[in-house]
Amino acid sequence: MSRIGLSIVICTFHRNDLLRALLKSVAAQELPDSLSVSVVVVDNSDEGLARAVVAEEAAKSPIPMRWIEAHPANISVARNAGVAAGDTDFVAFIDDDQCLEPGWLTGLSSALREQPFDAWLGRVIATFEKPDQAPRAARMVFSRELDRPASFELFAFGPKKIHGIGLATNNAVFRRATTLTEREPFDPALGVSGGEDYDLFCRLQRRGRRFAWLPGAVVSEFVPAERCQRTYLQRRFYAGGQHFARAVARGGAHPRAARWIIRAKAFVQAGLLAARAPLYLFQGADQRADFGFRLAGVMGKLSFGALYPLYQPKGK
Repeated sequence: MSRIGLSIVICTFHRNDLLRALLKSVAAQELPDSLSVSVVVVDNSDEGLARAVVAEEAAKSPIPMRWIEAHPANISVARNAGVAAGDTDFVAFIDDDQCLEPGWLTGLSSALREQPFDAWLGRVIATFEKPDQAPRAARMVFSRELDRPASFELFAFGPKKIHGIGLATNNAVFRRATTLTEREPFDPALGVSGGEDYDLFCRLQRRGRRFAWLPGAVVSEFVPAERCQRTYLQRRFYAGGQHFARAVARGGAHPRAARWIIRAKAFVQAGLLAARAPLYLFQGADQRADFGFRLAGVMGKLSFGALYPLYQPKGK
């Protein structure tokens, strides 16, 4: 039986300590006989500080690891560089603030060979720097949990989409031949706003590609306290509303009309939220915070402005 080629792409930007922990977790994986695995670390910083980290960890790893650079600072540019750096059958994306849990590779091996899907999404367990300061919304944003069996089909949009389950590249594996065929699969125009991965999933779904839940492939994700602050989460929900509206509308036969339909629905949602606003004054802090986050998401869908630069590098 031939071995399946899997490339693990890790895009990184000024997170060397977290990157080191991730690479150690990769090296510690039990390697199934059915997989041929390699790691590509894409350094999206100008300084190239991750190069030394990769070299140090590669020297100790049974799994080949290499460093490449991608410029400018733009997550889509980095992801596209990672895809172009190899020709393996499958490409996995892991964020540089995540770590693979034991058995991650084992959880993948049979699915990649036996299941007729184009992409798989695994569990994400949030590990908060300050758990007591993490509101309910943060646990939803930074986790991916679903009480469904392996191979349960997932959808990026439409009536079968499950609320609260975001399709993103944090702990996701793609079949190269059916999903990553374009020269730039990830849109560079979304490189500082985010949403480039959801945009790809929406485009793939319109082409008839299918996605599956893979609960056996588990990662943990470190969430710093600053990402649990209400102001950050409001910005994130607002940007998420923008990303949703843009990605769902742009691939249809009439994108402009579709965008106006989404705005009309969001206008109704905003009215319903406004009518219920007085009720939240008498509820707990979590409920009031959730109201604010939901409203921010609706306002993002209503937006007429440019995409919010959620991941604009500091100092830019």
